[in-house]
Amino acid sequence: MDRDAIKRELRDQFEQSLDQAIDAVAKAPDGRWIAASEWQIREIFQKLMQQSYQTLLQKKLDAAPQAAFSPGWEQAAKQRHARRQRADGRR
Repeated sequence: MDRDAIKRELRDQFEQSLDQAIDAVAKAPDGRWIAASEWQIREIFQKLMQQSYQTLLQKKLDAAPQAAFSPGWEQAAKQRHARRQRADGRR
């Protein structure tokens, strides 16, 4: 994984989210700053968190050899089949 490239991508996402958050507070009417912007800010940064995590996982997946991410279901299925055959007296 190219850490610097990932940081640049995440930093861009953060900058966009920060601009959105600043706009949300700036546009909030006087006397209602919190009520008019609090949930917008939460949603903005929750979306950033989701995007960041997805980006990191995707970069890890892209960098991993295919076998490293394999859940191993094929091997487990073969082992179960072999155990069933032995239990049934077949080989």
